Amino acid sequence: MVIGTGIDIVNIERIERLMGRWGEHFLNRVYTEREISRCQRRSRPSECFAIRFAAKEAFLKAIGSGLRNGFRWTDIEVESDPMGKPFLCLHRRAKEILKNHRIERAFLTLSHDRPFAVAHVLLEGKDDESSDR
Repeated sequence: MVIGTGIDIVNIERIERLMGRWGEHFLNRVYTEREISRCQRRSRPSECFAIRFAAKEAFLKAIGSGLRNGFRWTDIEVESDPMGKPFLCLHRRAKEILKNHRIERAFLTLSHDRPFAVAHVLLEGKDDESSDR
């Protein structure tokens, strides 16, 4: 059963401006150490950061709560499997929300075509009625 869905689009140039203005402060507030390391190794780091920002926003829209009650940007981490397929690693408050909402899987799709990066998140879980059968 679909529990939630979220989509977000980010202008890559906006992320470039934020990185230029706030530097490490912005990066450390929004991204995990692994995400920062991965993106900084890319030939176009701003695209990598922008697409991860879109994924985090899409997840927040899918759960419908935003950054409240102790939720931090770094609770949501975007990783890729060996074939390059993206997936979400959820930490702290994000992990609690999955458990509380009985969400079993989170699907993530990413794409970018300058000047935009887009992400879609689909959350799947058990229907309350079917879990009692």
